[in-house]
Amino acid sequence: MLAAIRAAGSPVAVDELATATGLHPNTVRFHAAALERDGLVEPLRLPSGARGRPRTAYRATRQGERAGERNYRLLAEVLVEGIANGATAGPDRAEHPAAAARRAGRAWGRRLPRSGRGRTRRTMDALAALGFEPEARPVRRPTEVLLHNCPFLELVDTHRDVVCALHAGIIEGVAEDTPEDTPAGDAGAHPGGSTVLEPFVTPTCCRVRLG
Repeated sequence: MLAAIRAAGSPVAVDELATATGLHPNTVRFHAAALERDGLVEPLRLPSGARGRPRTAYRATRQGERAGERNYRLLAEVLVEGIANGATAGPDRAEHPAAAARRAGRAWGRRLPRSGRGRTRRTMDALAALGFEPEARPVRRPTEVLLHNCPFLELVDTHRDVVCALHAGIIEGVAEDTPEDTPAGDAGAHPGGSTVLEPFVTPTCCRVRLG
């Protein structure tokens, strides 16, 4: 429910949340009330557009905008495996930390399970599984994906260049076509680098541009 409220980008009414989530409006109100008690959303009154009582709508609070799944175990696994396997060791051992993190993330992304549903769908599935709360835009034939959650958000506050580079590398690795993804003789393979991460295009959202 919190993800649906955040994804709306503006105050969203109960009936709209019911449509977006497939839940009964009373169920929406129940969950929204729980989020309100936890300080993650706040209620607003919207004009009904006709005679009658105003509609109740919700928007995320600042705390709610920053809430979401965290996955520090993944972060540790990516970096430890990268170091152990030499993924962070480029030609120059004095490689910049951000470049090393990107290299480790790309190596990890290549090894993630592949859904076999096409490059865009594969990227979306991986981002969802990792806790990024992705939203494809447009829904049909998307050209970009908005990321409404950062699994490592607290570390971004102190190590933004390294953590964002790690994210970018993971996305590039997932998006990169492998021989299994591309039929023999097909010249349409895509390098993962054509998929670009743009960190924090808003204070609470990153964007992936699909190459």
